[in-house]
Amino acid sequence: MLNKRKIRFGTIGCGNAGSYRTRTLAAHPLGVQISAVADLEMPNLDRLASTLGYDFVRYTGDQDYRRLIDENDLDAVGIFTPHALHYDHVKYAIRKGLHVLIEKPMVCGVANALEITRLMRESGKIGIVHYQRHYEEKYVKARELIKQGFLGDIKHFFIYMAQDWYGKTWRGEPELSGGGQINDSGSHYQDILLWMLNALPISAEGTIDSIYRGKKGKVEYNGSFNVELNNGANGRIIIISDIPGGFRDDVRIVGTKGSFLFQDNRLIFFDAQKNTYNDIPLRKPKNYPDSPCDNFVKMLYGKNRINRVPFIFGCRVALLTEAMLRSGHNNGKKIFCADILKESKHSLADLETE
Repeated sequence: MLNKRKIRFGTIGCGNAGSYRTRTLAAHPLGVQISAVADLEMPNLDRLASTLGYDFVRYTGDQDYRRLIDENDLDAVGIFTPHALHYDHVKYAIRKGLHVLIEKPMVCGVANALEITRLMRESGKIGIVHYQRHYEEKYVKARELIKQGFLGDIKHFFIYMAQDWYGKTWRGEPELSGGGQINDSGSHYQDILLWMLNALPISAEGTIDSIYRGKKGKVEYNGSFNVELNNGANGRIIIISDIPGGFRDDVRIVGTKGSFLFQDNRLIFFDAQKNTYNDIPLRKPKNYPDSPCDNFVKMLYGKNRINRVPFIFGCRVALLTEAMLRSGHNNGKKIFCADILKESKHSLADLETE
């Protein structure tokens, strides 16, 4: 907890997402000083400095994240690098005693994710995954009501996400993407499903392809999966990458008393008994943070005690993503999450504690 001076923050990766997160932190009312930034592209560093209105210590080598951490008196770092690099970057930051804000997906592979989560817990530092939907009123309210039994027993779910996602730059390279669109934008929807239902994945089976507008790429672009959860619910997750110039999603949670539908900034309840649709009034709990960045800074300054996206949620997503990808690469074979966990001598019980 920091009270007497500004947080000294280092950014690892300042592309589009990293630059935006860094600017958000720098503008926080409580105060954050961007002290050092590492990126392979000098223009990214130039643009960030211009936007911030001040410069910082710069690093441009692919292993310079170590120098950034070792050579600057930092309190915290943000890891906004390609997905497959997160593991090495966050592990080094934790071992050097830093607080960490990390872009989604936290770490590729559930075994790596559980290792990182254990290290973070043992360090006593703050680690937040940048899953911003945990801060949206409609999802916050839905989670609260589902926990209270508003929908009754949860039976089914349906998630559809379609985007014009063409795997540009590193996202189209298997060694960096860690699973294409299934592991990129699709990660958000796996997360919000598991978080709202406070559930763990049991199995996944489905198909994937690497086709974008008729041409085959190198990573996973599209997928359709049947997923089972440990609360007895099952449903469909569909991820599409080639709707021209657009973005669409549809999330539905079905219980014995009715269903939740999410449209724009609305949470709609379908009453199964009355056959009616009604908007649920939205309001977040008092002092609920606005975003992962807001949550992170307020926790560091002792103004907020609850971590809304601790690393354990990243582990749950990593497990579901791994099961989906394994099924897709094995002709739709049903993959059981317990079998994946056994490979690293873990079980579902290791993912239960928030």
